[in-house]
Amino acid sequence: MLKQVGGSTTPKHRIDIGIGGAARVPLGDLKDPVVADPGDSGYREATDAGGVVPMAYGRYGLSKTWDLGLMVAGTMLRADARHETLLRDGSTRTSLVVGIAPYGGWITDRDGSGSGGRVGLEVPFTFGVDIGSIYELWIGARGSGEYVFGDFRISGSSARASGTGVRIGPVIGMALGMRRFHVLIELTAAYEYWFINQAGVSLNRGGFALIPGFGFRLRL
Repeated sequence: MLKQVGGSTTPKHRIDIGIGGAARVPLGDLKDPVVADPGDSGYREATDAGGVVPMAYGRYGLSKTWDLGLMVAGTMLRADARHETLLRDGSTRTSLVVGIAPYGGWITDRDGSGSGGRVGLEVPFTFGVDIGSIYELWIGARGSGEYVFGDFRISGSSARASGTGVRIGPVIGMALGMRRFHVLIELTAAYEYWFINQAGVSLNRGGFALIPGFGFRLRL
């Protein structure tokens, strides 16, 4: 999903609101159903996001260096806290932003594949450049861990499954607009590995995934 770490935190006592969407594009073993799903399991079909996932979020600036955010993306809710270290002030502003973001949600049934839930924690870190509040660029990395559980189809019947996933990779994004309104785009390229067990069957898999996203941000 579009996480929008950004090039800086939300200014003190200001509010950012935004809408957008993102798509997850699995590659390699993450894409191959033969490698990923021995035993004709519906786990991957149920847990992987399909198509563009819509999102909406809000952020509030607690101080010059801290903000808090809340985002809804599909069936998932994500909160985050971010801290900014200012490196250079002026018309061209540079800073380091680090955050922590717990999230959770539910997995809805897709054509009988099964349903369940997921919880996770993400830590993003970026270097950002803000030019006159018109152009904004950020580049960095994010790492996360996630736990997925539920009852999913395997070999024609339903069985309990659980999986733990870890991912890490670079992120780059940019924003363009006026002082109050910006259009944002972002791309994450992450390596994921999943340790999955269902009814005694190992569904472990790993590979790369691309997560392109877009959004619109209004600062109040």
